[in-house]
Amino acid sequence: MESQTCIFCKIGKKEIPSKVIYEDSAHIAFLDIRPYTKGHTLVIPKKHYIQFLEIPKKEVSELFALAQEIGKKLKTSLKAELIFLSVMGEEVPHTHVHLIPYYGEMPFTMRHEPPDEDLDKILKEIKEYKEKK
Repeated sequence: MESQTCIFCKIGKKEIPSKVIYEDSAHIAFLDIRPYTKGHTLVIPKKHYIQFLEIPKKEVSELFALAQEIGKKLKTSLKAELIFLSVMGEEVPHTHVHLIPYYGEMPFTMRHEPPDEDLDKILKEIKEYKEKK
């Protein structure tokens, strides 16, 4: 898949709307629209890489440092017990890091599609917490 047709590249270019938690010139982090849990976030490089093995060492270090920073904010703002991290690429062939809050009560067996209003509420909760700091 070329970057012109990649859904994550389009999100990075603001051609497709998303619930953005963080953005800089090289990365964007947004709520997953089919989350495993409340606050499930994707962190991606804006540059198109099919798998993380292709990313230059400096850039992969920046991606994971950012994922760690965002994970800490998710854990605190959403009162999660843990934040699981996974790098998968089976659905969208663009490197992305999953940050999955764990609240101690459920296994990860199914993804769900929450209403847009629920995603807005979660985004607001995260942003309000970040603004207090």
